[in-house]
Amino acid sequence: MCKKIRVAVLVENTSDGVFAAEHGLSLYIEYDGKKILLDAGQSDAFCANADAMGISLTNLDAYVLSHGHYDHSGGFEQIFLRDPNAKIYAQSGALDAYFSSGGGMHEISVPKNVAAYRERFIEADGVCEILPEIYLVPHTTKNLSQIGEKSGLYMDKNGALVPDDFAHEQSLVIDTQNGLVIFNSCSHAGAANIIKEVKEACGGKRIYAYVGGLHMKGKKDGREIYAFSEEEIDALCEAFLQEDIKKIFTGHCTGQPGFEKLRLRLEDKIHKLSSGLRFEI
Repeated sequence: MCKKIRVAVLVENTSDGVFAAEHGLSLYIEYDGKKILLDAGQSDAFCANADAMGISLTNLDAYVLSHGHYDHSGGFEQIFLRDPNAKIYAQSGALDAYFSSGGGMHEISVPKNVAAYRERFIEADGVCEILPEIYLVPHTTKNLSQIGEKSGLYMDKNGALVPDDFAHEQSLVIDTQNGLVIFNSCSHAGAANIIKEVKEACGGKRIYAYVGGLHMKGKKDGREIYAFSEEEIDALCEAFLQEDIKKIFTGHCTGQPGFEKLRLRLEDKIHKLSSGLRFEI
């Protein structure tokens, strides 16, 4: 019997009006009896939604931070308060200082009240199996700082701001009977690069599904747009189609215009995330 992954979107940028929404992402994942929290949004909104959905966030089997930005980490203080034994898997540097030039240079790091619990973070080392058939995969693609510069994302290195190389970002990967399922909350390094990294880390196994934001959202004249060029959108779609990925669930930093653009090419393969959504893979 094929084991299913069950996902509940605890918080995302959009909602049907019943559940709280914010610029952030938090996913509750169940697989083969194991329970995982991936990210915690930017506030306690994910907790309120989890309570309303009947989901307990204490005594989970793993807590994971995808990368060191406030909109994925801000709610973790609530986890620390609720569960005194909770430890968060994160990449080295996740608690360092990060900045965005969008709308003027400003800090987007893990909030100080969360970073104060430094002893609660477990540094993932390379490709790491945190539970049976469940892995953390770091970036191995070279020159990712070029993407960081293009995206206007920076990090503090010895007191100077340099383009982010996303060494603090990781994928959560579940090795199912249907193939690999990738969770990468923002895909800053590019989905095509992430797909290649995961395949190499997992012995070339096929990828069945991809879940997470695609960092396409932009703003122009006060309205939301997709920030990718037509060529970049074509390349992104081709990466999914070449791998014959069956299911794509996206939202958060993808944005609605980006989602609609992708749906023209990916059709019924692509699905929209929103607060309160439950789905199976």
